[in-house]
Amino acid sequence: MHIRHHLDTFTIAQISDLHLSAHEPAHSDKFLAVLKLALEHKPDLLLLTGDLVNDGDTHLYDWLFDELQETNVPFVCLAGNHDITHEIGHDLLFHERQFLPIQADARLVDTHRLVIELPDACWQILSVNSAVHGQIYGHLDDDKLHFLRSHLANGLPTIIAMHHHPLPVGSAWIDGHMLQNHDAFWQALTPRPNTKAILCGHVHQAHELPIPTPYPATLYTCPATSRQFLPHYGDFKLDDVPEGLRLIHIYNKEKLATLVKRVQN
Repeated sequence: MHIRHHLDTFTIAQISDLHLSAHEPAHSDKFLAVLKLALEHKPDLLLLTGDLVNDGDTHLYDWLFDELQETNVPFVCLAGNHDITHEIGHDLLFHERQFLPIQADARLVDTHRLVIELPDACWQILSVNSAVHGQIYGHLDDDKLHFLRSHLANGLPTIIAMHHHPLPVGSAWIDGHMLQNHDAFWQALTPRPNTKAILCGHVHQAHELPIPTPYPATLYTCPATSRQFLPHYGDFKLDDVPEGLRLIHIYNKEKLATLVKRVQN
């Protein structure tokens, strides 16, 4: 996919962790409120970073993609663990539930490269599916690592998008379900200093984490549209901040800026 953009700034609206479900109808309304907020900022791309629909409900994917099509804004949708896992026993304690693998909706990308051509610079967004069937943690197989290495070799300033976080965010319970082979991910980036940002969902929290040398990038996580998790807390606990999204502005001269916007309840 290639977008030629005549302005100096290209705006991405990252939206994540919708958890659309027939059991949680309020999540659909929350997503629509976040989508409305995103559109107020006139994004050039909608980037959805996983956990879009719980349990593979085809009707909810149909509804979601209809809503996205109606925006007339290009979009890319990645899977999260809930998109390819059926969770049985929502009313049980977490360790008593069953997690069964299911097939991903065909409209979710596995690997995707978007080239954004600005008047004086050219960027790329590399999206990779980190979800594992029937599991909560993430993993990038050899094909996806090769996809990253091969496209990073071109030297373009790059944003990488995936569902699972490759660095701990300081919440022990969710850090137990991060990208499992994060060392291999960082090794794929090591020879190439052109990765400017890594975007992920999964944590239901907004973080900005500089990545230690030799990696020049920053890891940005995204608030959920469904419910928020309390940051820097060892066990699972919900936060009372509103749902939101992350805006990313990329510029000529290989620079970007980002901020989080939340729905005002």
